[in-house]
Amino acid sequence: MESAGQLDFVALSPGALLRSAREAQEMSDTEAAERLNWLPRYVAMIERDDYQALRSPAFARGYIRAYGKLLQLDEEELISAFEVLTGGVVEGGKGKRVITEPLQLQRTGVGIVVGLLVLALLVAGLWWWQTGQGEAATSDTAEIQQALPVQSSSSGAIEALARDLEG
Repeated sequence: MESAGQLDFVALSPGALLRSAREAQEMSDTEAAERLNWLPRYVAMIERDDYQALRSPAFARGYIRAYGKLLQLDEEELISAFEVLTGGVVEGGKGKRVITEPLQLQRTGVGIVVGLLVLALLVAGLWWWQTGQGEAATSDTAEIQQALPVQSSSSGAIEALARDLEG
């Protein structure tokens, strides 16, 4: 026989609230699962308050909110009942985990490192290209300067030849 305190606790659990609302709306658990696009066993697990059996117990709040929204229940009341029932802790595979919001900056570190590497590669490539072009320009200039005296001496020889022919 259950005491009055245990009855209050069971009545306030999110699973009991959701089950009673679903039954009051004369909706089957299969129909609820179909409307939520869930596997049928998820509805039963939530109604039993068996959050450890879910694929990812950390998402229990989201499942409760979605189910509550479907049944037009106060989602905050359901989450409060969940907090009372679990104390904010859901048991997972390797012990207890406190449900927390993930830090927004957890993944940006990888993006910054990759961005800096790409930038460094671009700068190195630009430097390599510039130094390669500079050497090519220097060698081209040297070739032109070597060719100029030949041309000027050739033109001098042509002028001398032209003078000899005239005279």
